[in-house]
Amino acid sequence: IDTQILSLTMVLIRIPLLVSTAIALASQGSSFSPAAPCSLRAQPSGLSTLFSLIKGEAQGAEPFDENEGGVGLAKRTAVKIMGIAQKGKGSGAQELVRYDKMQELDQAFAKSIMEKAECELLCSGTGKELYQDPGSSTRYDDKVILLAPIEAAKNALSSMASSATIGEDSKSVVMNFLGGDELIMGEVLEACNLIVDGLDFPAKTKVKFNSISFESIPSDVCTVTVVASGGKAGGLEGVDQSIARGELYIHDGKWFTVGDEDITTATK
Repeated sequence: IDTQILSLTMVLIRIPLLVSTAIALASQGSSFSPAAPCSLRAQPSGLSTLFSLIKGEAQGAEPFDENEGGVGLAKRTAVKIMGIAQKGKGSGAQELVRYDKMQELDQAFAKSIMEKAECELLCSGTGKELYQDPGSSTRYDDKVILLAPIEAAKNALSSMASSATIGEDSKSVVMNFLGGDELIMGEVLEACNLIVDGLDFPAKTKVKFNSISFESIPSDVCTVTVVASGGKAGGLEGVDQSIARGELYIHDGKWFTVGDEDITTATK
């Protein structure tokens, strides 16, 4: 009997609690309106508590020094990726080297070195990236996406003179790409394949590529310069040797190359 009385008492106690809870929820629900503004913004006291737990740079931290950890060095240097390409087999990157700077060339001097080394400038081209918003149209054909390295390759092939030929004495064909910090390797490799497929050269001729990204070049621009090299760089050093090997970059009417004396990549 005592147990039954205790259970009945607990039930009577719960009824007011349930009723009061239901009334509270109903009052909150009746006050909701879709048109009424709903704010999920934390109260100032909540923000101060949050900031006391999570402190970012905006909360009085020292400014980030990009020179720590080599970030600044990587941004200021010319980063070159080298590789090979084969007709029908694609292109692949093999090595990365950083240079302290790129050296502008006197064109007459560079041409004299190329003549002695039996190098020939086959073609050059410039490409610019373009992402055209189709607006409200959903048609695929209305979307325009142009990739700078590929456009540079197309421009170079279209500008190649009919008199430019790759002779049997050419040891190599060198494709030299130059772009900004956002130059994408996958796009460069695709552009390499496009050029290789568009050229007619002896089977024994090796095809190489150099791809340099440098902060002074606009990020949406890429140029490519294609040179046939006779490989006669004996006795030459530094910039002269680079030119004789067919490493020539053209941008905005100026000629550039890089020299071993400016390499900043750590060596074993």
